[in-house]
Amino acid sequence: MADTPTGGEEFRQAIVARFECARCGACCKGDGIVRFSSPELERMCAALGVRRRYFLKNFAARLDSREWILRDRFVTGPPGFTEREQWCIFLERHPDGRHGCRLDGAKPAQCHAFPYDWINPDSCQTCAGLRLLVADFKLEK
Repeated sequence: MADTPTGGEEFRQAIVARFECARCGACCKGDGIVRFSSPELERMCAALGVRRRYFLKNFAARLDSREWILRDRFVTGPPGFTEREQWCIFLERHPDGRHGCRLDGAKPAQCHAFPYDWINPDSCQTCAGLRLLVADFKLEK
């Protein structure tokens, strides 16, 4: 796990024990690479009800001769915003303003592992759930 502003193992344990996803979507926005394995591909295809070839053509990009990644897409922000944001192709904004994954239980292990096994250097600033946890953690110190 990347270093966090709150320190190492103790904060990692706090994430595992107390992290609550705020469904802000920050983990699935921005420039990132989500790799997936062949078994993960099969699960994603089954969840979407599509064939492997269709999935790879429409939702994936070849990273190299052996690896595929999920595509990103560019979306306009909430009403009133003109900026476009880079999102994972499966990230959805719900009418209540919260976000979710179209793949839900079939998403790749890399996605399931956030923030328990990995975070980006800026995750504690961008992820609403981590920001709250950081604030609580600092208050406890």
